[in-house]
Amino acid sequence: MTLDFLAIDFETANFLRGSPCSVGLALVKNGEIVDTVEELIHQDDFDSFNIALHGITPEDVADAPAFDVVWEWLRLQIGDLPLVAHNAAFDTGVIRDSLDEALIPWPDLTYACTLVMGRRTYELPSYRLPYVAEAAGLKYDPELHHKAVHDAELSARIMLDIANRHETDNLQVLAESMNLRLGQITADDWQGCRAKSHSPRSGFGLSVTEATINQNADPNNPLYGVGVTFTGALSSMTRALAWQRVGDLGGMPLDSVSKKTNLLVFGYQDARMLSPGATLSSKYKKAADLKNKDADIEIIGEDDFLNMLQEAGRKTID
Repeated sequence: MTLDFLAIDFETANFLRGSPCSVGLALVKNGEIVDTVEELIHQDDFDSFNIALHGITPEDVADAPAFDVVWEWLRLQIGDLPLVAHNAAFDTGVIRDSLDEALIPWPDLTYACTLVMGRRTYELPSYRLPYVAEAAGLKYDPELHHKAVHDAELSARIMLDIANRHETDNLQVLAESMNLRLGQITADDWQGCRAKSHSPRSGFGLSVTEATINQNADPNNPLYGVGVTFTGALSSMTRALAWQRVGDLGGMPLDSVSKKTNLLVFGYQDARMLSPGATLSSKYKKAADLKNKDADIEIIGEDDFLNMLQEAGRKTID
């Protein structure tokens, strides 16, 4: 395998994406991980929640270089390589926001996301890094989760497994085989790694719900132009609020599964609401059938839906 890329993972000091306190890298050459490295980044404003996640404290980074210095080194490591990350929307957002804070122009970068590609490769209840890693046959150590270099290496190995399963050593070919486009950052714009069909639909209007669709939403958010159907009960919000969250982001909330559905979000399946002897709803079964017929549809759990809302910068209900 001749696949070359640089897997990357950032940890942040607080809830702002422009607060990286460490970065982990895993360099892949010819389909093999040839080097891994982690660098601390100076930050002053730490949140206790973030410290609990990754264990990095202000004392740990007191003598570490600032982001602008680390970026000079990081840019050399990237070179012309595409980046790979799990939930790349976050890690590339860290790059953009940190560069803005440092008044440094955005570079030209191409990137792939193992979260997005994992949804089209593995059948899982959740597509968080631990689940996808195990699906790829990797040993997952929960004590090392949120250690930047560990998560970067896991992302690299997951991408290698995905490429192997799809029998290609080219990220562009891999993306096209999944009807995805690779993410791009340029000097004045960016687009996420997502389905090619995620674009404004003709005839946008009110759906069968009372949710309104924000036609001025950011077209780079992961739900823009996406037809979303829900099945089962969500624990974080009502169905009506979930529909409106989708509409706020320029998505199209749908009451049933059809060819317009790009995303089925499943919540708790109450057996009393299912057909006798059934374990899954009719919406789930129909979505799975469409997916097996190569329809542009993904089936995700509530936690992944909430992650998409967070990626879009929207506040979800606790």
